[in-house]
Amino acid sequence: MAIPGKLKLEDLTKSNIWTISEAELNKMLIEGKKKEGYADNEAHYMNIIHSVFDIQYFDRENEKIKQQLENEQYDFFHAPNEGEFNAIAIRKRKINKITDLTLENINHLSPEEVLSLIQNNMGTGWQGLPLAIQDIIESAFYVDVQLLPEYAMHRKGGIIERRKSDGYEVVEIQRGSWIEGIFIKPKPKMEKIRFYYNDSLSKNDREDEEEDDEQDDNFDNEVDDNMSDDEKDDDMGNEAQEPESIEEIDVIDDTDDEDE
Repeated sequence: MAIPGKLKLEDLTKSNIWTISEAELNKMLIEGKKKEGYADNEAHYMNIIHSVFDIQYFDRENEKIKQQLENEQYDFFHAPNEGEFNAIAIRKRKINKITDLTLENINHLSPEEVLSLIQNNMGTGWQGLPLAIQDIIESAFYVDVQLLPEYAMHRKGGIIERRKSDGYEVVEIQRGSWIEGIFIKPKPKMEKIRFYYNDSLSKNDREDEEEDDEQDDNFDNEVDDNMSDDEKDDDMGNEAQEPESIEEIDVIDDTDDEDE
């Protein structure tokens, strides 16, 4: 696993690439091109990089191109071993409108940034957002929307005070004499971890075990498809009589219930 702040070119994904700057990307490219196998993986790297960054190689002596790139807010860096070009221009795309949001970049925005995008979306409020955009925002933030008269929204001990005390940020959108309050706060970051009980297993052994598990699942599905309805009912009845093991008990996160 890559150490935060120490990402290498081969560590990049379409999610963590949002965490690096133009200068960091340039350094990654210089170091990555020195490594064996770069050419074989170049297309993969560029596919990830171009999802967030614009890159242009150019000749510094070409003042017209240089001025054009400066106007477009590119950062310039020296580019060794690039044939006729001696410089590279890199620009990280900004998230300027609500439709720029993706499942990859939403986790790298603050509540204030997301609310600003909503507020600047032609005054549509929350309900005016496409459902796909609502889903993206809700994948990373708890969202609560209230439509109340202005006096009710701002009264002492009212919804704004309560939500702010719970860690929410708010944007208010005027609806005549009423106000639409959109409250959001980040969801806890969850990391998926797979446990291996035998640390002596090699990587290949683990992959073999995962493949065996997948084959077992496929076999169980085939058997289930060939069973009659009565057999399935009997099988379900027998399973219901078996006591639950500790491994089958799910841990319930109280956080979601509280905020919903």
